Amino acid sequence: MSEKADLERLSVLIVEDNSFIRDLLSDVMRSIGIGRIFTAEDGRDAIELLQTVATDPLKAGISVIDIVISDVYMPSLDGRMLLRWIRTSSKSPDRFVPTLMISGAADRDIVRNCRDLGASEFLAKPFSATIIADKILHTIMRPRKFILGPTYFGPERRRTELFQDTERRLVKKEDIQIIHSDKPPKAMRDDAQVIHFVFRNRLSDKIGAYNLKGVPEIDMSLIEQAEKKIEGMAGDYADWVSKSIRQLARSLKQLQEGEGDSKEIMEKLNILAHEFRGQGGIFGYPLVTKFGKSLYDATLDVNAKITPSHVDFFKAHVDAINAVMNEKIKGNGGEIGKSLLEGLEQAQANFAEKSSVVS
Repeated sequence: MSEKADLERLSVLIVEDNSFIRDLLSDVMRSIGIGRIFTAEDGRDAIELLQTVATDPLKAGISVIDIVISDVYMPSLDGRMLLRWIRTSSKSPDRFVPTLMISGAADRDIVRNCRDLGASEFLAKPFSATIIADKILHTIMRPRKFILGPTYFGPERRRTELFQDTERRLVKKEDIQIIHSDKPPKAMRDDAQVIHFVFRNRLSDKIGAYNLKGVPEIDMSLIEQAEKKIEGMAGDYADWVSKSIRQLARSLKQLQEGEGDSKEIMEKLNILAHEFRGQGGIFGYPLVTKFGKSLYDATLDVNAKITPSHVDFFKAHVDAINAVMNEKIKGNGGEIGKSLLEGLEQAQANFAEKSSVVS
């Protein structure tokens, strides 16, 4: 048996540098019933807001942020630095706040790095409203105890080892101190090597789960509304892609003509490729995600010596993405999609061949 969760009292901070995705996430949060939504353009903006919440809640417009949702890659100060600040800074208003990290680059190393910094959950782009709702409810209803160990502070990690082998051999049951929020406070033992923090589930209380007879779930009609919001923004996404392709074309022209700082241009290309990688699938364009990932991988070495073959290879990606959007090729694209993938594979083979000749 399940009952509907009421998220109206929850407050969520969304940290995302891409205004399009930031607005999309805000709309999804609103659609699934979250009552208080705050946004920040990057980690620095988020830290400023969180500090204001702690020092001047009237100015901030909120006394507590219940959940933080942050992109991983952002200019100025990225999501991982924000996460490190939340978990370790003495100025952090709540080192225990559930923090969900989002990224189109959901490679194993990125996920592990976020977990090692204390992420509560990791959400890979492309995502759906259903996935977001499930992650939020899972974070609320199944919180993990916090661990303070020799090299780590954050939620207990499920998929990675908490200790290195050498640490594991040294830690015994008697070396662990458990601190409960619903019991009289204890001083931390000097001999404790690991502290387990077990708190009352404040967020579960906040959504009224204690009054429910069954397992809480988010009203499916709200999730359907959120999915429609995403579908409704597909036209806006096409406009964003068109604008981004023009930016890519200008950057490629600069590389081709040797104008500007090639490293800065490559960094711009890589950032845009990262956005394509994460967003295409959200709006039903998985081929854009595939081409974006390929371009992202191809532009990772921002210090590479750029040759005409580099420019040709990058341009092949731009042409492929352009074709998908111009023809509105959704899903795998059938024969046209297959042809585009084969064309990019051939461009990659040509690039590899020319690169080997140069080297």
